[in-house]
Amino acid sequence: MPLPIPQIRPISDLRTNLNDVCELARESQQPIFMTKNGKASLVVIDCEAYEGQQRHERYVQKLREAEIEEKYRSESLTKQAVGDSIERLFAHWSI
Repeated sequence: MPLPIPQIRPISDLRTNLNDVCELARESQQPIFMTKNGKASLVVIDCEAYEGQQRHERYVQKLREAEIEEKYRSESLTKQAVGDSIERLFAHWSI
């Protein structure tokens, strides 16, 4: 699946077209890059999209921690035990 084309808007749109910027952020669920004098200045993102990205990052971090722990674990685990452990991690860290 190709990545969406980034939305780039002048920072003055926050003053003149705030409602349009908010609607675009909500509808696209993607960051909007705001520029000042042609240079990236800040990023606007819908709150739900931001929370989803943060949740994803927590999952990825927990998976990395589990991989490291598994690498240095002396005993073997069954596939079912690993799956159960991952499900417990997700249940613990989901919001």
